[in-house]
Amino acid sequence: MLLSILTIIHDALVLTKHQFDNHPLWAPQEWGLWYLLTPITFRLLNHLYDPAQATKKRPYILVGLVIFCCSMTYQAIFDFYFYHDEISRTLVYFAPSHPVVIGIIMAIWYHFLKEQPATERHAQTLLVDSGKDKVALPLEDIININSASNYVEIFTHEKTYLKRTTLKEIEQRLPAKYFIRTHRCHLININYITRIQTSPTGSLSIVMKNGQPVNLSKTYKHQVKQLWHDAA
Repeated sequence: MLLSILTIIHDALVLTKHQFDNHPLWAPQEWGLWYLLTPITFRLLNHLYDPAQATKKRPYILVGLVIFCCSMTYQAIFDFYFYHDEISRTLVYFAPSHPVVIGIIMAIWYHFLKEQPATERHAQTLLVDSGKDKVALPLEDIININSASNYVEIFTHEKTYLKRTTLKEIEQRLPAKYFIRTHRCHLININYITRIQTSPTGSLSIVMKNGQPVNLSKTYKHQVKQLWHDAA
C-alpha cells in the first residue's frame, strides 16, 4: 500500500514521460503476499528459537528456504495465470528480490521480535500453588522441577509445590544461567547439583543437594556439565 501511494505521489509530481504509470493495485498484487508470509516467518522463527539454549546453533536458514520456495511458487503461478508470463521469466525476475525481503524480515525478527533470553525477562519469584493459596516462591529456593501431566512439581528443601503449566513454558520463564533441562521431564537449578553419577548400566543421573536423583539424558549431558563447570 505504501508503494502504491508513493507511486501515485511520484507520478503527480513529475513529467508524463518520467511517470511510472502503474495501476494503483500494482504494489499490493506484487508484494501483498508478504502480508501473509511475514507473520508466518516470525512464527516459524519463534518456534525454532529456544531461549534456554540460545547458544546452540539452529537451522534458521531452513526457514528462509521454505519461505523463499513458497513465495516464488506463488509468484510464478500468479504471473502465469493472470499475466501469462513464462514461469522461467518470473523466477529470474523475482529471484534476486525475494531473498532480500526474507533477509530483512529475519533481521527484524532477530533484533526486535524474538523472545528475549530468560535471564533478561524473568522475575525473582515464581507464583505457585500452596493449597488454596498462591505463594511467591523465590527462584533461588527451587532445587528442581519435574513434569507431571498438566502440572509441574517444584521442589524446595522444605516443600513441594504445584503449578499448572508445562515444563517448556516454565523453562522459558527461568534464568537460563541457573536452570537447565536434564531430561524431557526434568529441569534443575544448577546451584544444587552435588554430583553426576553413572550407573553400572551406563545411565546418567544427577544427585541434588536434597538427596533426590534426577535423570540426565545424553542429549543434555554436555550442556549440563558445561553450565555446572561455568557456575563452579
